[in-house]
Amino acid sequence: MTSADVTLRSVRSRVMTLALTSSLAVTASACVPRARMCTASSDCADKNACVAGRCQIEKPTMKPAVDSARRLVFRPVDIAYVSSRDEPARGSLPAVFALGRDRAKLFLRFAVTVPKAANVVEAYVVLRRSAIVDDDPTPVSLHATRIAEPWSGGSVSWAIQPRTTETRSPSTLVEPGGRALVRLDVRELVREWARRDPLDQGIAIVADDETRTGTTFALSAVGAERALADPVALGRGGSHAQGVAPDVEPYLELYVR
Repeated sequence: MTSADVTLRSVRSRVMTLALTSSLAVTASACVPRARMCTASSDCADKNACVAGRCQIEKPTMKPAVDSARRLVFRPVDIAYVSSRDEPARGSLPAVFALGRDRAKLFLRFAVTVPKAANVVEAYVVLRRSAIVDDDPTPVSLHATRIAEPWSGGSVSWAIQPRTTETRSPSTLVEPGGRALVRLDVRELVREWARRDPLDQGIAIVADDETRTGTTFALSAVGAERALADPVALGRGGSHAQGVAPDVEPYLELYVR
């Protein structure tokens, strides 16, 4: 056997080792449970409290990081919703939408410039649940992913939608009868925006699992409350008739220092 043969075998062995290591790493990552945001202190370990969706040590002298941060709110500059069933006409948005059924996805883009020196303490996408639909009494778990292709809401459909990539963002468990506002952790996604990566094209919200009805959220005031969707209630002078419609559009909530 020549020295060239020995070298070739050595190179092949290293390549096979690297491939196996990479495969095992991917498999291990897929098997690791996704982190989950807390909704109450009972979700946390002893002597810890649930603060802004995270378990933190509860001490009188320790203030939550969000207390000393500046809160910023951004509305999406583009929205799209797709589902394998009951898809709205291209370019239009429904008053309500469901996540956790029919492989539905919500696409959001925000015009936000994150300075490299900024410390993004927390970042959430906030959705408002709809009260006009009676959902299946089964919890739904949601999380955020990264949109990695250019897109326009008016052109997105189930058949034509931008590619997304997983970032292992923590999930949020949406319980039946839970809070009206649902926060999804997007902190690590937003922190990456400071790099100005052209592949960062927004945030997609998807479900970890599915139920018969999923969980229903509002995209317009009409889809927010039962009274607003009731013509009789509107005739009696409901809040929408008085010109006080609830603010229900999804938004990005940042805490920056």
